[in-house]
Amino acid sequence: SPFFDFLQLDPLYYYDWARAIASGDWLGKEIFEQSPLYPYLLAVYMVLFGQDLYLLRLIQISVGAGTCVLVYLLGTRVFDKRVGLLAGAGCALYAPFFFYEGQVMKEFLTPPLATAAILLVVWNRPPSARALFGAGALLGLASLVRDNFLLLLGVLGGWVAIEAWRCGPAPGQLRAPLALVAGAMVVLLPVGLRNYVVGGELVLTTSGGGEVFYIGNGPYANGAYVPPPWVRSNPRFEHEDFRSKARELTGHELTRAQASRYWWIEGVKSLAADPGRALRLWTRKFALFWNDHELPDNYSFYSFRRFSWLLAHLLTFGPVAALAWAGLLVTASEWKRLVPLYLAGAGYMVSVLLVFNFGRVRLPIVPFLLVFAARAITALVDAFRAGPNAPPRASRAREVTAAVALVVAIPFMHIDMSSGAEEPFQDRLHLAAAWKQAGNLEEAGTTLRQVITDAEAVVRRHGGDPTRADTTPGGITFVLALSAAHKDLATVLMDQKQPLEAAGQYRLASALSPKDASLLINLGAALKSAADGEGAIAALLEAARIDPASFEAHFDLAKLYYEAGRIPEAMQAIERARNSGARLTALNLADYHYGMGAILYAKPGREKEAASHLEEALRLNPAADQAQEVREVLRRLQAAPANP
Repeated sequence: SPFFDFLQLDPLYYYDWARAIASGDWLGKEIFEQSPLYPYLLAVYMVLFGQDLYLLRLIQISVGAGTCVLVYLLGTRVFDKRVGLLAGAGCALYAPFFFYEGQVMKEFLTPPLATAAILLVVWNRPPSARALFGAGALLGLASLVRDNFLLLLGVLGGWVAIEAWRCGPAPGQLRAPLALVAGAMVVLLPVGLRNYVVGGELVLTTSGGGEVFYIGNGPYANGAYVPPPWVRSNPRFEHEDFRSKARELTGHELTRAQASRYWWIEGVKSLAADPGRALRLWTRKFALFWNDHELPDNYSFYSFRRFSWLLAHLLTFGPVAALAWAGLLVTASEWKRLVPLYLAGAGYMVSVLLVFNFGRVRLPIVPFLLVFAARAITALVDAFRAGPNAPPRASRAREVTAAVALVVAIPFMHIDMSSGAEEPFQDRLHLAAAWKQAGNLEEAGTTLRQVITDAEAVVRRHGGDPTRADTTPGGITFVLALSAAHKDLATVLMDQKQPLEAAGQYRLASALSPKDASLLINLGAALKSAADGEGAIAALLEAARIDPASFEAHFDLAKLYYEAGRIPEAMQAIERARNSGARLTALNLADYHYGMGAILYAKPGREKEAASHLEEALRLNPAADQAQEVREVLRRLQAAPANP
């Protein structure tokens, strides 16, 4: 599979974060905006074992195997051993578990943490304070993987408090609710204090909740992950884009926590402004949650499945969920003792509906569904075997109702409720990127050309023009996907040494995303490779006009002027790069000094100034490609006699 070593978006973000931690940055410098547990565990792994992705995946899959044991124990404790064995076997054969455990991603942690927590709650009735303390700690850890577990913690805490009140003021019972909270706080308070130390605000987990809520409920929401058009759908940028927009709208600086609160309020306002739309939105969220289709986030389950017999033939969400609904009906008469499982399932589902759906966000509910699905199977098998010795009428009625519910639920869960707007050719764009990284440029190019053909057809169906930016409602998502396909195909063509063809693709991408200066910068590079210097200069001038704060646009323009012998224009362009207003990195500054040194060296009488810039460039980036050549120039300058 080309995906094995292919990391992007969240997996790449967590991998790079873990490498920074393992390199010594254990405290960090900002309030967490992404869940911290996985990158810290990954950093420990890197310290112990290095960066071997094969061993990492084996460890994660081993944790998943442990989840099967926990599900077996839960089914056995709540019902009987037959149910436990069936539920555990279902867990072992559940394809999405294999898929997510095999990614460099946090989701494999949530099923075992959630299952172990509920197992402690139901092991004895009423649960002991010690068991509740452990459950609270596990839910606290789960909250450091997915913040929405905080809601589940609150729901279970309320139930424990009610149970304690009903049992009376016996010693130990009154301590039970506090034990659950105390277990969670043992885990969460150190994170909150760490956030306070580095950021000056007491944030218990992460500061991104408001932004996530707005994506799920704001004016652009449709039940899946559809960020506003001014947000880049990349974990490195999306929260900062939200903060920048909040600063723009409020007219003043905001901290991370303040920006999050702002978007919470904006999301609530959006729901309140149109209750009918809010009801339709939440209905669609519910349908997407229970649908068999695995809505992709970073990677598509269906792209991976073409490379894996295992993923193609094992259990998926739809059959498990349909059987679980039947199991809920079969066990309706036992509802009092099953309340913890109801609360765990319903509470977690609501926590997802508060935001938006991905296939991976529903993983924690699957162990509980497997238990009820197994109970439905045993009940229906027993009813079939009973024959003339049928159970009492009430029991028969429940089993018949469960069978009918199963028949109704299966098509509801298997009719794909998603649309192209949730995943606009995302799976094939990622597949092409994986082929490219693996060095198979032919497969990458073929995949991208097919994406372009299909996306153009969809844009036309939406009434849009596939050769220019289009804002037709419903079509803009596909236009952005088409722009991405043109851009990615251009990079493939550049690798294939076809710069003119690449330039054509960059032009098409730029016409569809006219505010993206990086496309014009890349167009300039392609035209330069094709020996069209004037065309490259024109592209870079347009990039600098679109984004005056782009260091790269001004710097690349300075290089072109320099190579064309237009030294005064090169000097002006490189000064604009230095003063562009961008936050320059050490490498940016090194490039500036290398460039300025070269330009000054070309001007008679400016050799001393040139040497000063070149020395500073070597100090900032001694490993640059041109470093050895620069050292030779400096040696010649030092050996030359001083001007009279």
